Formats: sequence, C-alpha cells, structure tokens
Amino acid sequence: MHRLYFGEFWAEVDEARCHGVFRGHVPVALSDVPRKVLFLLLQQRPRPVVAKDLLSELWHPSANASNIAKQVRALRIALGDDETQRYIRTLNKEGYAFVMPVADAPPRASSGEAFEFVATDRRFDPAAAANLSAAQSAGIGWSLAKEKLLKDFRGSCLHDLELLSEAIEECEARIQLLTEQRQVRGEGRSPLEPLFVPPRDAWSSSPESNAEAASRVSDLIEYSKTAPLVINVGSYSAACIAVMQSLRRRFGLKTRTDFQGLSGRQQVLSLYHEDAADFLFAPHVPVLLVGDYGALDYRRITPVHSYEQVLLRRTGAAKGKKRRLLVYKGGYPEEQLLARASIPESAEPEMVGSLEKLLEQVRDLAPGDMVIAWQPLASGLESKNTFTRHGEYRCWVPLYCHKRWHRGALRTLKEQFLQLFASEWAYCRWNDEWAIECLAMEPKALESFTAGSGLGPHPGWLRP
Repeated sequence: MHRLYFGEFWAEVDEARCHGVFRGHVPVALSDVPRKVLFLLLQQRPRPVVAKDLLSELWHPSANASNIAKQVRALRIALGDDETQRYIRTLNKEGYAFVMPVADAPPRASSGEAFEFVATDRRFDPAAAANLSAAQSAGIGWSLAKEKLLKDFRGSCLHDLELLSEAIEECEARIQLLTEQRQVRGEGRSPLEPLFVPPRDAWSSSPESNAEAASRVSDLIEYSKTAPLVINVGSYSAACIAVMQSLRRRFGLKTRTDFQGLSGRQQVLSLYHEDAADFLFAPHVPVLLVGDYGALDYRRITPVHSYEQVLLRRTGAAKGKKRRLLVYKGGYPEEQLLARASIPESAEPEMVGSLEKLLEQVRDLAPGDMVIAWQPLASGLESKNTFTRHGEYRCWVPLYCHKRWHRGALRTLKEQFLQLFASEWAYCRWNDEWAIECLAMEPKALESFTAGSGLGPHPGWLRP
C-alpha cells in the first residue's frame, strides 16, 4: 500500500483498490463507486479511459452509460473540480483522463503548511528510547514484530467501508459453516449488538481531531484512573498492542493489558481462569461459535484487521501421493479445514496440541508435507528456506466487549472507548514510526513473537 499525491489531495492505494482519499489530514467523503472510478483513472493516467471500459470494470458492458457520467460528477464534486477540469478532463469520444500531476511524495510545505503527519507527543522519553534500543537488538523477533505491525495496519477494515463489509460477510459465512458442521448454535444464543462503524471524524490523524477526541472521552479517562480497563490482546496482534500503548502515552488512559494468550484458544482460556477482561481482541471463531469457557459473555463490536493462516509446503521432490498436514489446534483452524481452503485432497491433517510439539514435528516433515502456520511462524519457517507458500487463508481479528458494558453508565463509556480506539488506530496507522516505538514498549509481546516464530531459545525450536 502506498500514497499518491495530486493537487490538494492524496489517496491511499494498493494494486487492487483505492482505500481512501484525503485532503491534508481530513478524509474526503467519497462513496465506493466514485472511489473506484478515481482508482481506474489513476491507474491509466494520463491516458483516457473510455466509458465502455469503465462500465465493464464497475458494472457490465450493457449497463446504462449515464451511470458513468453520474459517478464522475460525484467524484468531481468531492475534489472541487470545477469547469476548468483541473483533475478530470472529459475528452469527446475518448472518455475521461486524470490530468493533474501525480507524485509518490508530498509536495514541499509552503507558508508554514505541514503536509506530513507527525505525532504530537514526540518529547524525548528515556524509557521509550531504552526499550526501542533493546527491541532493535532483539534481532529476528523485533523484525517479525515490525513486519506484523505494518501488515495489521494494511489489513485494517476500521477505515475502509468496503473491506469492513467484506470482513462482516466472511465472518458470517464461516460462522454458518461451522455451526452447521458441528451442529451447535452460534451467535443466536446471545443478544446481538449493532456492529460499530467508525464515524468519519475518527478517520483523521490531525492533532486537532485528536485533541477533540480527548475532550469527548474525558469521562472514560477519569473512570480508568480508579478502575483501569482490562484489555486481553493476543500476543500476535501487533497493531492492537501498539495502539493500546499509544492510548496510555498520549491520553493517559489507564489499562491493564494481557499479552500472555499466544493463540485464540489460550486467550479464551484466560477469560475462564482469570478476571474477565473488559475488552478483547481475538479471532472471531472461539467467541462467536460455541462460547468456549464463558466466552458467550462477550459481544462482537467490529472487525479490526485481517491476518493470514498460511499453508506452507516442505521444499523438495515429494514421494508418494499422501501428504502430512500439521495443524496447531490452538490456532482455531476448524474453518479452514472444513472449507478445505488451499488444502489439497491428498493432505491428511494431524492435530497438534501445543506449539512446542508442532515445532518439533515440523523438523521431521518430508518434502511435500505441509503445515498450517500463522504469522510470525510462517515467516520463521520461510527464513530457513525449507518451506514455500502453497496458499493463504484470510481471517479476521474483531474487537469484543463484556456484556456488562452494554448496560447503564458503562454503555456510554463503551461508546467513548470505541471512538477513542478508532481515532487512535488512524493516528498510529499514519504515524508508523510512532506505532513502532509504542510496540517496542511491550517487551513481553516481543518475546512472544520470537517464541512464536520458531526461532526462539528452546530445544525443540528451530534455530537460525
């Protein structure tokens, strides 16, 4: 994912879509279809794109051609493109062309105007500097943690309504698949809450919007001083870890964050054996499917970001037709196995109960055998140059909250937390150096990355 700068605006794009358009720090209100038109015009710039091609890409060739003119007009209004057609030019019988110069870097600021997003809290912090230095010396664990942090933000659906819709649909379809296969009742066993869609004023990273966000959540900040929020975050959700640390440092939100859960199943176990967390970031299956170990006390709030379950194949010439497939039970792989997503018919799944046993058995795999791995384990195994990617399966990490936060005064505080979290997520996403510094403040989480990569100091683990 990268940025393209044109005129007063910039767009965040990747190979497949435009994720958003911004004017300075402020997101531009632009619905999905005009945003797709902009993406196609940017791809072909400065060559024109004929209306027929736009119809084929956005609808179908026989669709009404007036739809194109309507969407281009909406895009022009959003960009303030008047009759001079500074951004999009209409070329008779040739279609539309994007004519404003486009650059990969922001223009130099003039008259004191700042184009780059810089965090407001950049005072020298000795503790942060020491932790960052220690993290950088951690080698492979720190490298994988930073890689996962950036991937989490790239897979964010909090500020991409199209991706958010995809996430909700995929989660619902997989829940339906699992409930049918295992003959259990899913979410219907607990009351449903409407999913949270961050408002557009939470999509900005400007200092002004963050100051405004702080003023709106003053009750939550005061509440946390007497009753710190208990947040259960999986050790491998690097972006969520960084955002929670940023909330503590920039807003003074008092939290007690638990990173000890190394997998979705271990996270849910901790809810049963210890004090119930107020908020939870975890894979959607354990909570929404069967309510393992009291997890039905939690309500899904919104998907936050995607991650991949990666199917790795041992390199080398395979012998025979059957293939071993190692699967770590703690990672909740049921949906991928039932869907047989990216899994060959010749694969025979072998469920492994612990990470240590999985890493020991990985060493004994023959060429052609496979293992389902998540990040950072997939990167750790690939770094040994003995595995190649055979396929990926997209999964989602949603945010949940305990049912007590849906009643009385806590309900108002819950809404404040959601607003603040969404706002801070945007801030950290645009200020990745700040997010990396915040991640370095959590040494226990970094230790988990090293351990989970299979490159940690344990007799059963792989060594670099």
